[in-house]
Amino acid sequence: MSTARKIRVEELPVTVSPRGPRIRRVLSSDDVVVTNVILGPGQDLPVHTTPVDVFFYVRSGSGVVIVGDEEIEAASSDIVLSPKNIPHGLRAGQSEDFSVLVVKTPNPEKLN
Repeated sequence: MSTARKIRVEELPVTVSPRGPRIRRVLSSDDVVVTNVILGPGQDLPVHTTPVDVFFYVRSGSGVVIVGDEEIEAASSDIVLSPKNIPHGLRAGQSEDFSVLVVKTPNPEKLN
């Protein structure tokens, strides 16, 4: 029996995060949590710190990924890495939605 699974991100329900942006919960296990953050033009995900490694995969649009003191311009297909305990956030460009997969490993909700 196969354990493969296909996830159609665009078909997942969209909710609003306590931090403000629209999000889709893509995947959650002990090892990883994946969230699709969708920022409207000019919207941001405030800078915050996570106790695990994070990477940001830009699905569409363009904007800025903030990691520590760096502001990294990122567009579709770019990946930006953020080590654990380093403040990070997102800011969309002014002209289009900025859709980013945020991958945290291990899942910070499963720590301890």
